[in-house]
Amino acid sequence: MTRISRRKVLTMLGATGASLAFAPSFSFAGSDTIVCNWNKSFPPYSMERNGVMTGILVECMDELLGKRMGYTLEHKGYDWPEAQALINSGKGDTLCTNNTDTRKQFMLFSEEPVVESLPSIFCAVDNPRLPQINNIQSLDDLKDFRQVDYKGNGWANKTFPPYLRITYVENLLEVFKMISRGEADVFVGNGLAAMYAVKQTGLKNKIHARELPVGEASSFYFGIRRDYQDANKLVKEFDETLDEAMLDNATRKIIMHYL
Repeated sequence: MTRISRRKVLTMLGATGASLAFAPSFSFAGSDTIVCNWNKSFPPYSMERNGVMTGILVECMDELLGKRMGYTLEHKGYDWPEAQALINSGKGDTLCTNNTDTRKQFMLFSEEPVVESLPSIFCAVDNPRLPQINNIQSLDDLKDFRQVDYKGNGWANKTFPPYLRITYVENLLEVFKMISRGEADVFVGNGLAAMYAVKQTGLKNKIHARELPVGEASSFYFGIRRDYQDANKLVKEFDETLDEAMLDNATRKIIMHYL
């Protein structure tokens, strides 16, 4: 089987839609239990609702590791630093996250991301400067616009130069309320997370979005702790499962449910 070289998950369609091409899966029998550690407050990827973990990545693991690969899964939500630390102590088996060099020291990761969200730019459909906003192609082009972001966004801190005019608010929901009220022009960031926030605020028909090639994509790889039994074999089978799921749009359906 030819490897699928890239999971481009997010490509904006029209004013508020998204075209998603991604994730993958195969099928083999298994009986072991895998403990999946999650960030309990990271919508729409993983979030705790009424004591139960849900979200795009959680459902993808249910589909891939559970339904297709035959594992029994236990989903546990923590503050993100604790979720990672527990893997090192054996109190958890998997993370679905960026495959950094630090994490590779104690985890094995899938060859391709399960979900990849590309940077995108959002503005109000009735913004009088919409034609100029649609011409933005670089970070430098943003300097003439009122940009809004949310506090604690590590991607923003790493990506945007200090000369940009950025107002920081409490969360993504407030970001889009400001944009809809005309108090800010643009938000640039994680496309899937932003589209979910737009839906939550009921502003789906009032926000214009498109992909913008600035900064790094948000890529979420399946990772298993290195000392898990047959970890190398598991990751190899996961990659095959991921490819098969890509062909039948299994993860696309999961993502669209949240958008």
